Amino acid sequence: MPASRYLRVASAISLVLAGAGQVAAVQAQPAAGEAAPAPVQLIELTTASGETTELAQAGLSEEEPGSGAGAEVPAGTVEGNGVAPARASLLAAATDAPDLERDADLLTEPLEVDGFLVAGFTWSGSEALPTGTQIYLRVRESGVWSSWYLNEAADAGPDDAEGNGGTDEFVTGGADAIQAAVVSGGRALPTDLTLALVPAKPAGEEVLSDDDVTTTQADPTEIAQDTAVTQEQLVDRLVDATAPVGSEDGTTADEGTDVSETTGATASAATSAGHGVNLDLPTALAATTTANGLPVPVVTRAEWGANQAYMTWSPKYANAAHVVVHHTAGTNNYTAAQSASIVAGIYYYHAVTLDWGDIGYNFLVDKYGQVFEGRYGTLSSAAGKMVIGGHARGVNTGTMGISMMGNYVSTSPTDVQIDRVGKMAGWFLKRSGVTNASASASFTILTTEKYKAGQVVNLPRILAHRDVGYTTCPGDGGYSKMGQIRSVAQSQISSGSTGGGSSTPAAPTWRLVDKTWYLYGADGARLTGWQKVNGSWYYLSPVNGAMATGWQAISGKWYYLTGSGAMTTGWVEVSGSWYYMSDSGAMVTGWLHLGSTWYYLHPSGAAALGWQLINGTWYYFRPGNAMVVGWAHVNGRWYYLGSSGEMMTGWLSVNGTWYYLDRSGVMLTGWQKIGGSWYYLNASGAMSTGWINLSGTWYYLRGSGAMVTGTQLIDGRYSEFAPSGAWKGYISEAEAKGLHLVMAAPTSTRSVTVAKMVAAYQRSGETYPASVLGRGGASTISAFAGLAYDEAAAEGVSPELLFVQAMKETGWLQYGGDVKATQFNFGGLGATGGGNPGNSFASVQIGLRAQVQHLRAYADPTVTTARLAHDVVDPRFSYVKKGSAPYIEYLGTQENPSGAGWATAKGYGTDLMAMVRSHFG
Repeated sequence: MPASRYLRVASAISLVLAGAGQVAAVQAQPAAGEAAPAPVQLIELTTASGETTELAQAGLSEEEPGSGAGAEVPAGTVEGNGVAPARASLLAAATDAPDLERDADLLTEPLEVDGFLVAGFTWSGSEALPTGTQIYLRVRESGVWSSWYLNEAADAGPDDAEGNGGTDEFVTGGADAIQAAVVSGGRALPTDLTLALVPAKPAGEEVLSDDDVTTTQADPTEIAQDTAVTQEQLVDRLVDATAPVGSEDGTTADEGTDVSETTGATASAATSAGHGVNLDLPTALAATTTANGLPVPVVTRAEWGANQAYMTWSPKYANAAHVVVHHTAGTNNYTAAQSASIVAGIYYYHAVTLDWGDIGYNFLVDKYGQVFEGRYGTLSSAAGKMVIGGHARGVNTGTMGISMMGNYVSTSPTDVQIDRVGKMAGWFLKRSGVTNASASASFTILTTEKYKAGQVVNLPRILAHRDVGYTTCPGDGGYSKMGQIRSVAQSQISSGSTGGGSSTPAAPTWRLVDKTWYLYGADGARLTGWQKVNGSWYYLSPVNGAMATGWQAISGKWYYLTGSGAMTTGWVEVSGSWYYMSDSGAMVTGWLHLGSTWYYLHPSGAAALGWQLINGTWYYFRPGNAMVVGWAHVNGRWYYLGSSGEMMTGWLSVNGTWYYLDRSGVMLTGWQKIGGSWYYLNASGAMSTGWINLSGTWYYLRGSGAMVTGTQLIDGRYSEFAPSGAWKGYISEAEAKGLHLVMAAPTSTRSVTVAKMVAAYQRSGETYPASVLGRGGASTISAFAGLAYDEAAAEGVSPELLFVQAMKETGWLQYGGDVKATQFNFGGLGATGGGNPGNSFASVQIGLRAQVQHLRAYADPTVTTARLAHDVVDPRFSYVKKGSAPYIEYLGTQENPSGAGWATAKGYGTDLMAMVRSHFG
């Protein structure tokens, strides 16, 4: 760290100690709704040798910085001292905006930080940036990331300032995250480059380490084109430095002489100086003196909380008869209530961070028309003089600098802002004896910047910063309004007073009486009620004409009047809540539709934020108060809001994908039991269907998302699933359907099986036809059973099946139909009905063998006569479609999918299987 950095930090510490008592007192009990004192956060981006810190390179891609396509620096830059002063036409060459992901030599991650209002970059070794170097910043406000903004090197500060450099202040509407980038084309980076983040109430400084910041997510945003690409510069017809020097309005040309110095101890007792630490920055207008005829209310340093301990730049006064108009950088998203704190932040940034010792501007005007005193001694400057500021090098002495708070590169200042700037300029010029606000006069440059020191140039009485410096300030939007500012200033010069004033002004005039503002009409009487002044409405007490501020209930409606008294319309933030005021200024309640967005205003007028139960329905309003439609991520959980904003529950189809939201609206993930079925919702919440693999286990979910269990036919194959849904593997059709193979081994040994056959016959109660079957070789049921077992086992057919089929076909060997016992035909082979007895066989054994061969023909798709265990004796063996009935249940044609089978009777095969179970278990 260079010595200058040590000194700056030490100075900041001493300044904090100087006000430690007051700070500690306020920190102990911060006022409700107000920001507590907090340190200025410093993020170090480069070292003393210009090397990037870890934070500064964390966002860079793997490609070496400065290599490849990104090595070439864009040809020009829109703002800053990175543009060589020798260039004939400043900032004239347009260039494409860089691709920061590709071109940046320094790029942080998006970083969450403590809230801040003002930001700026500083570096050591030189006030100017290295040629071609561009510094970019984007911030997150109310959850939304801004565009990338190019930060201009400050072309301001005391004329005798030396050493380190910095950018102009960057104003936010209250940011809590940043991302910084620097493009240098591979050239050396600025040394000791540091990003300073100034909170609403700065108290000391803190260098943030890697552990102090949190990386966050940020969607890509574009570079603000008007800051990244040089625009054709507007030309002010009054700016002609080569014109003959002298005055066009008869006043004395200002040579920058007659400079007097006044220290803080001997300064005027006017309200210019801050007193101690005032951390309660008001939004109401400050009380100030009327002795110098101010045309509009001005918030003094004491009122916006200027910490006198930061003020180390003693005031000097000089003859002055020119006004320089500026703007600040930033997002333009601040509120009226934040303006005073922003001015305090700019003061700290100028006085301490940039080490100027005070704020550089004499006055600042916000977009709401509030005017703030800047440089110490401004309001106490005598007529014709102005305390020397630090707003434009080379012309600080002999001018009044007034800055419009906002970035007006592509956006125009507000009407009330232009009015206030013009009136303050006219007031100042009239006190200096200037009668023509559009005139020009000679001016002696004191410090080389755009013009050489000692050069006498012809400058407009009201000029823009860009007219005397290498900058686009006050932006094209602001520059285009210079004529309008001069016109307002001329009206101010031509009317009103410059000193004690008249009791009967020529036009309505504001006066401060006992710290209260009143508006006086042309007749000198106080005005009351609603009054429109310079395009803004004000409400003056019907009782005494006192200007009202804040919330006012008027004729049954609520209105909000800013600290300057102006009636607000549109959105306004008050004490942390947003309100919407109609075009008439009346506060809106209930549902509000603006553009394509819905908002809800409570009966109090406060805009709904977060979850809100309205008429029995839940809605969600994101930061910024807009009603959410569609997906919303809240506190780590996802919700879905319908097209009318209503929170959805239960099953929800979005773009063809199903999700499930519980009773509280939370999108569920993982396994969920819903309506008696299990569903799996992936990490995105989408309902899964089909096969899924979780931790090595397969599951199958129907098209409805329901998890399957048990036996399932999927894509033509049977699978078995556990009760938990876990897939156990593929199974056969027989296993899946509970079918039993014809070709099956005996259920037990021969003796046991034969015994069961005998027992089954005995249970039938029928008498065994021993005389008939004895002639065929089976005089007993035991002999018959033994033959059946042996013949079936020889062909691989189930003996139990053969036995029960013989019993079913013959009525337990009692016959009684077309087939006779003497045929030894036990399966009805060839018997087609109508008296046809079918085939006859030589013995019981041959009859059983023919029946077994016929069963095998149905069951075995590969069987041939050659593969039979015995010579074929089945006369119908060749007629059977081999393998057409592999299962016992399929022997019935009505149950067989192929329509084949042994018999046409319904349930034939299932009856056989029932008999097997009954007699053999």
